[in-house]
Amino acid sequence: MKTNSTFQLFLVLLLLSSTSLSAQEFVNPISIPPLIQYNTEGGYDLDVIQTEHNFSPMSTTDTLNTMVTTFAFEDFNNPGTTSILGPTISWEYGDSLEVSVLNELSENTTTHWHGAHVPQAADGGPHQLILPNGLWEPPTFEVKDKSATMWYHPHAMGLTYRQVQMGLSGMIYVQDPDNDLILSVIHEILPTDYSVNDFPLIFQTKKFKRNGTGDIEIQADQGYKDDYTYMVNGIVDPFLNAPASMIRLRILNGDGKFSFNFNFTFENGNPFPSHLIATDAGYTTRTFEINKILMAPGERTEFLLDLRGLEGEAIYIKNLVSEIPAGVIGNSSTTDNYATDRNLLKIVIGAPAGPPSPIIAFPINLHPSEAPAMSEVSKTRVKTFRQDMFDVSTKPLFNIDSMLMDMMVVNDVVKLDSTEIWTIKNTTGIAHPWHIHDIHFWVTEILENGVALDKTLYPQIFDGPKDNVLVMPGWELSYIATFDDFGTEIMPNNSYMYHCHILPHEDNGMMGQFVVWNGLGNPNTSTEDPALSDRSMTLYPNPTQGLLYLEGASEEKSILRISDLQGRLLSLLTLPRFDGNVGINVSSLPKGMVILEWLSQEGKAVSKVVIE
Repeated sequence: MKTNSTFQLFLVLLLLSSTSLSAQEFVNPISIPPLIQYNTEGGYDLDVIQTEHNFSPMSTTDTLNTMVTTFAFEDFNNPGTTSILGPTISWEYGDSLEVSVLNELSENTTTHWHGAHVPQAADGGPHQLILPNGLWEPPTFEVKDKSATMWYHPHAMGLTYRQVQMGLSGMIYVQDPDNDLILSVIHEILPTDYSVNDFPLIFQTKKFKRNGTGDIEIQADQGYKDDYTYMVNGIVDPFLNAPASMIRLRILNGDGKFSFNFNFTFENGNPFPSHLIATDAGYTTRTFEINKILMAPGERTEFLLDLRGLEGEAIYIKNLVSEIPAGVIGNSSTTDNYATDRNLLKIVIGAPAGPPSPIIAFPINLHPSEAPAMSEVSKTRVKTFRQDMFDVSTKPLFNIDSMLMDMMVVNDVVKLDSTEIWTIKNTTGIAHPWHIHDIHFWVTEILENGVALDKTLYPQIFDGPKDNVLVMPGWELSYIATFDDFGTEIMPNNSYMYHCHILPHEDNGMMGQFVVWNGLGNPNTSTEDPALSDRSMTLYPNPTQGLLYLEGASEEKSILRISDLQGRLLSLLTLPRFDGNVGINVSSLPKGMVILEWLSQEGKAVSKVVIE
């Protein structure tokens, strides 16, 4: 009997010991990125660097309490101020910005302003590549966005996931303009004191491994399902000191693949009332009390938390994995049961700070919707998420419209000053976040297996302007948008992107591009010159299954355009001087009839080819 009691006591002590060892200890103060304003020329100078970062600096037991190699954006004029992520950049509506980005990495990169309405040449997508030791100085652009939380990150073909995992991301605060009556009033009643009552929060995961010398490094060259670490602003298990006042949280899911189901709770686990005030691209029409919210990679939301009278208490932001729907990457089944309900951030409430908030009760009205009228719609489009086999892969790849991304293919031509309805259909078993560059949109309808969802249950989707939205399996999500600026000729390097914001999907081709067409030329041959004389060419074999030969001669470089029968540019090639024939690989183009135009100063030729 004594032996049994001793054994039971041992089990109890072992259980208590195991519990204490596995309990979370929020000992690391959160890192708030520095806020940078204009330099003396009215712009920003960023430096993309390799550096070192400590993810768990105050923990005595965490192996991550060490220096780990990372990438970071740095304020070129204030070196040494960031060791991961990047500074928060402040934009003012109407200002003209001069931006420069110096790439000090040993690999190519880009810098994309996610959510920003900017000219294509300043967008920072795959076409604006920055070579190692290269300097990107896009054309000066005007800030046309108002009152939004945006972010910036790399967007180079095939490198985006790796570079984000290594640390490259940062916030953009687009400030409330003084000359807008409604927004200036909103500014007066909301918390706006950066790092005092207005906090940027970037939620991510990373997986770490030991290299050949035993040092810890980020596993950034492949995806993962388990054994990863959650972090906020690059810190593991952080705490945030906040005043017992009204505070504002700007939340970004900056992860490469996982969705989070954020849940606000008191220390005892009871729900804490939190009030949604903004989606990706601006304010909602009013505040909405939402205790939990599912956010996909790339999405941003803003919340008000009323901490008045709670001095000395604590609030937690939890990832409520147990309620993440099936098919969403980040739930238990998609992570081999690794992901479980877990607190990600502890908010420690201190003494009140600043003037008292004028908000005395919720809800409060914010900004009227600026969604375009349905009567203005001139065209509808359908984009379909699929999973297909391709010659370049050994397994089915997620894609859009059974096509993989091709830098030389313009997938869609949108007329300048047009308003369109786009419907995104998800035929796969996985939820994909849809992101489109250049514009903001308003979701108008979601059909789930043919049945319309109740809009009132999803204010985070239907009530505010969006540029990033999670499309669940079986959904047909429709949105309205106006393309009212930055028209160009139809050329691949004039394109904006649309893509899945699960970065491994994007890197593997789940992306397309569109041009906002200014009407010059025509959508089939945008630089057609009526003075060009006809010339002859021979194409064989026709039909072809992949390799096509153009027989002829050209004493100078020439252009070969390949378009579909609807006038969409599929490929644009520069051919060298030749006499005889030149081979063209068309295996990546969609099957069916296409139109080939061969253009140079010597003349033009047009012919049809069938791709089998």
